[in-house]
Amino acid sequence: MQEKTVLSIIIDFIFGHKYYANIINTRGVEKYELSCFIFRTRGAADLHRRDIESTTTFAYVETISFRSRRNYPPAQRINR
Repeated sequence: MQEKTVLSIIIDFIFGHKYYANIINTRGVEKYELSCFIFRTRGAADLHRRDIESTTTFAYVETISFRSRRNYPPAQRINR
């Protein structure tokens, strides 16, 4: 795990922790929605993006980042 600096701890306290989520499109309709998974790192969100791109149901649109004071538990990856 990466060591946090005092400055990053203060920023997390003031602005909240940084998280990532993917926006997806249901293929065949004009429906865009936020994926139900929230990730702590960009790399984890990119792994999810690759999973989305391998399906025929959803299309990947973009990855967004946001800050929240709520502490979300890490998403559990299911190996298929």
